[in-house]
Amino acid sequence: MSVQESTIIGTGADRARDRRSGLMFAGVSALAFGSAGVAAKAAMTAAGPELTPMWLAQFRITGAALVLLLIVGVGHRLRPAVRRVAWTPRAIAAVIAYGVIGFVAIQVLYFVAISRMPVGVALLIEYTSPALVALWALLAQRRPQHRAVWLAIGAAMVGLVLIARPWQGFALDTVGVGAALLAAVASATYFLVGDALKGQIPGPQLAGFGAAAGAVVLGLTQSWSDFPWHLLGRRGELGGTAVPVWLLLAVVVVVGTVIAYLTGIAALRRLPAPIAAVVATMEVVVAAISAWMLLGEHLSAWELAGGALLLAGAVVAQRSPARPVEAPVPTAPLATAVPVSR
Repeated sequence: MSVQESTIIGTGADRARDRRSGLMFAGVSALAFGSAGVAAKAAMTAAGPELTPMWLAQFRITGAALVLLLIVGVGHRLRPAVRRVAWTPRAIAAVIAYGVIGFVAIQVLYFVAISRMPVGVALLIEYTSPALVALWALLAQRRPQHRAVWLAIGAAMVGLVLIARPWQGFALDTVGVGAALLAAVASATYFLVGDALKGQIPGPQLAGFGAAAGAVVLGLTQSWSDFPWHLLGRRGELGGTAVPVWLLLAVVVVVGTVIAYLTGIAALRRLPAPIAAVVATMEVVVAAISAWMLLGEHLSAWELAGGALLLAGAVVAQRSPARPVEAPVPTAPLATAVPVSR
């Protein structure tokens, strides 16, 4: 076997291993995002109207920023030899954009949308983001997508339609629809920015400094002195068990934000953005099942059918073939890898 053949086989094995681990990280991220929604709803129900969606978003993002920055600091202390990021103006702008779009814009726009239209319809519009990611990859980046990716997107969209059931009727609200569409664009941008930063900024630093940027933005809109701290001692109900609001919010911060974003970034390091975006739609299924098990919210036959199609879309996305290597593998010794900006 020649050096070139062995290198090609090794590259293919590495790509397959990255794909498997990427799908695992994407699944954990969807699980974390989806399950945390149940804790957030239980906290808001127990706390009452004083704990507004904006306060919840600010508590979530700021708490996550503190935890993530602590992880980054401890990581530097334990592994001082780890490559430091060259904080060029472009890198700083990319992290700020990631934080403002990925942490703040998606949540705020989603909250605006659901305040003016049914939650299911808002989710249906927002989760058109996988199609936007695939179209961007095809048209702007000249990266043709395998038909399995388009099939997965189609299955996910039909599944979301069955869950949302827009035919039941709702008053079309221009602001609500506009906010949901912007949330879809923000969600797609989150995946694309994360994909573009592969190999340039380590995942914990990207998440930590991105969350910090989002926390600063939200801190400028609402003063922490006005936060309803007295509500943290109240108790909510989760799966028939009384749980304090502060613990529910801790779950939202640690599970639904820190773990969810770290594993989501890890998935984007190993998967093409279109596939990662399709697997992320599993969040809707996880949220529905968690609400059924812990909050007593019942699932209709339509929702079960929609969830099955979302699962099918995720499976098809996982089975889509990886992109082939576009350049021949050199037989010379490998040089030190240098990140290439996109």
